[in-house]
Amino acid sequence: MRWAAPLRTAGHPWPVAAVFLVCGAWTVHFLHQAYVIKPSGLWAGYINIWGDWAAHLTFAGSFAYGHNFPPQYPIDPGNHLGYPFMIDFLAANLVPLGSSLPSALVLTSGLLGLAFPAVFYLAAARFAGSRGAAVVAVFVFLLGGGLGFYYLIGDISRSGIGVLTHLPREYTLNRDLNFQWLNPVLAYLVPQRSTLFGFSLALIVLVLLWLAVREQHDWKAFLFAGIVAGLMPVFHVHAYGTVVAVATFWAAFNGRREWVAFFVPALVLAIPVLAWMWPPTNNSACGPGVTLYGYCMEPGWLSYIDWRRDGVLSFPRDFAWFWIKNTSVFIPLLIAAQILRRSFPTAFPKWFAPMWLWFLVPNVIVLQPWDWDNTKFFIFWALLGSIMVGGFIAGMVRRWPWTAAIASVLLILLCLSGALDLARASDPSVSSYEFTDTKGLQVADWVRQNTAADAVFAVADEHNSPIPTLAGRRVMSGYPGWLWTYGLRDYARKQSDEAAILRGDQNTPDLVDRYGVNYVLIGPQELAPARAASQAYWQQHGTLVYSNGEYFVYRV
Repeated sequence: MRWAAPLRTAGHPWPVAAVFLVCGAWTVHFLHQAYVIKPSGLWAGYINIWGDWAAHLTFAGSFAYGHNFPPQYPIDPGNHLGYPFMIDFLAANLVPLGSSLPSALVLTSGLLGLAFPAVFYLAAARFAGSRGAAVVAVFVFLLGGGLGFYYLIGDISRSGIGVLTHLPREYTLNRDLNFQWLNPVLAYLVPQRSTLFGFSLALIVLVLLWLAVREQHDWKAFLFAGIVAGLMPVFHVHAYGTVVAVATFWAAFNGRREWVAFFVPALVLAIPVLAWMWPPTNNSACGPGVTLYGYCMEPGWLSYIDWRRDGVLSFPRDFAWFWIKNTSVFIPLLIAAQILRRSFPTAFPKWFAPMWLWFLVPNVIVLQPWDWDNTKFFIFWALLGSIMVGGFIAGMVRRWPWTAAIASVLLILLCLSGALDLARASDPSVSSYEFTDTKGLQVADWVRQNTAADAVFAVADEHNSPIPTLAGRRVMSGYPGWLWTYGLRDYARKQSDEAAILRGDQNTPDLVDRYGVNYVLIGPQELAPARAASQAYWQQHGTLVYSNGEYFVYRV
């Protein structure tokens, strides 16, 4: 048994154990404070948990408490749930076992978050042919960031060395300075929970195909990979698209009839699901800019913020500097690994080559309503590119041991900003935010126990409204920032009509009937000046069924 052998034994799996322990220590520390009940209410331990996990609470709660099948958006009823929902369906299944809804999110993120570094290591070890390369690849990706750590020097000079105990800012994301490449853990694995499935499944399927081709496996290996790929859209759509597109290039490189066994199930199983999940419309707003089939052309992606300020002639300089400051020496090392492929232990650089399209195309076309979301494509280039960089650095040290000091400097440049941000994110004194107060928890609990599972509420369209997030009930229209990026076409009208219902406008009875509203919530968010809900109207025209002095629920 390899685990029982001495550590110096060739092939001993101690590196994967080391990766698991290091990554697991941070994961457990970070997630144990993801949601905390305090006397004042429910607190989120990080800004992207406070923000993005509200959507995951909503989706998971709609399964656990709202009988949401066939799945539809609980924050825009009547539209198919196009978000890859299996991560939240998994969380919902823990609720009948005794878990609270917030704890179910923490447990599922923890389970898959602990697994991902090991999956990444094992995949990288096969692609790069080296355990050392795999270890480097894992940390190059998970600690990825740019050159923002430079600003730590100024922070220390102004406030002293004590800033290291409670870091004052994020160093991988600073939009004022056009640092846009937020550390992948904080940009994806934490907030966009479906990537916990997506990244791992993409690596697993690509490794299966890599081994099937290189080791001349028969059609059964391709078939299994194709079935897994075909099921991927409900887990992560972009991972599915990446796997199928990369496999198409690989099949062109290595023409074998067995590829049919992969593509048939990968397409037959997925296409009906994709058709069901596909957004109703493209909400891209390009203004006077150039478009391509409704998608905005944005040369240089967000580097345009710099080159439009400096003039179009500065585009090459500003574009290059944008990516250097955002990803440090990652791209130069990736280019070196691609060009000096003979120094790479395996043929992976050739197989990686198509992934440059995942960098080049999003640098020209905005493929999402929000241009920052082009990172959904860049991230797969970075994921597989980290294996290239890991292989290059490990190979450099293996061939020329005297370059170990250079490799160390490169790793510091690649990883320091991300490490600083992960340290800051796990410090609740600077990263925690109140999600809802105690009375918000109370009204959610009452609604969950005393209203029908399919009841529809009119509420303020805030992301952290307690009704959709903690009570698991549908709302007429939820947070518009999400609905816009989900490609829903009716959210603006619903948002306006929901606000009219809260105000008690003259057409309120007709709107209530049209949208099937059963209850109206009047609380701090509804009474805020932005919505100016009329409690007097609902006292007269609704039936008060619950009040805790801060939140009032009226049955229509």
